[in-house]
Amino acid sequence: MADSKPPTPPEATPPAPSATTPPSKPTPTSTTTTAAPGPSVAEAYKAPKPNPVWQMLGMRGPPKRLPSRNWMIFLSLTAAFSSAVIYDKREKKRATARWARAVAPLAAEPIANPSQLPRRLTVLIEAPPGDGLRVAQDHFLEYVKPILAASGLDWEFVQGRQQGDVRAAVAEKIRRRRSREERPDVELLPTEENLRDAMRQKNGVPEYDGPGGDIVIGRHAWKEYIRGLHEGWLGPLDPPPKPEEDKAPKPDDTTAAATTDGETPKKEEEQPKPEEEEKKPARPPQPIPHNTTAD
Repeated sequence: MADSKPPTPPEATPPAPSATTPPSKPTPTSTTTTAAPGPSVAEAYKAPKPNPVWQMLGMRGPPKRLPSRNWMIFLSLTAAFSSAVIYDKREKKRATARWARAVAPLAAEPIANPSQLPRRLTVLIEAPPGDGLRVAQDHFLEYVKPILAASGLDWEFVQGRQQGDVRAAVAEKIRRRRSREERPDVELLPTEENLRDAMRQKNGVPEYDGPGGDIVIGRHAWKEYIRGLHEGWLGPLDPPPKPEEDKAPKPDDTTAAATTDGETPKKEEEQPKPEEEEKKPARPPQPIPHNTTAD
């Protein structure tokens, strides 16, 4: 049987070295190269050209050196304070946006009757001790109002300009509610709220069927709010009796005898009175608490 593979030709043998050619020397494996000396890094660096804007403005440009010790202190303090303010404002915006998104579904809730009143909250603020009411109002405008505006709810204010106003307002509101339920025959003094509620009831405007809610801003306002709840729900409906006024003291007999000796007391020279300034309307006094903290 014949082989299918063709025969391979024999490999060529290298020629034998001739006797006339000298043997070649082995070449080394590692070679060393020496680089020509070039310019140094300092010589190759070229300073950048100054900005021509500084020259147009008549300035030499910023200094090409580090600031001094005092400048470093000033720049570090300024940067730290600026970063703290920027961080505070950014986090305040984030927190406001977060709570605004949380209460946004309340604004999309449908109302059963087109004339029905929305849910109303009561915001109670009071002037901090030793400060004015403007501080509490600014706090409400900056932190609370954006969230209430996103919720679509209505709100009313109870503002206390001095200590005890919030307590008196909360207690009086609760006492009026109790008197309408416990004493329906007794007529209460008309107020703006009573007239408003009567007009709405006459026109058939339905109230919001559900809890309202109270927002108390400040520890001092919270203290008076709790005090008003205690006084309104646990105190009596009738005001406490007024203390009896002391009668005016009678003139002494010695003064009467001195005037009968014939010597009349000299009248002081009448001085011209300054023009009376326009009197502002007197602020109504606070109602007296109907009970004490010990009750």
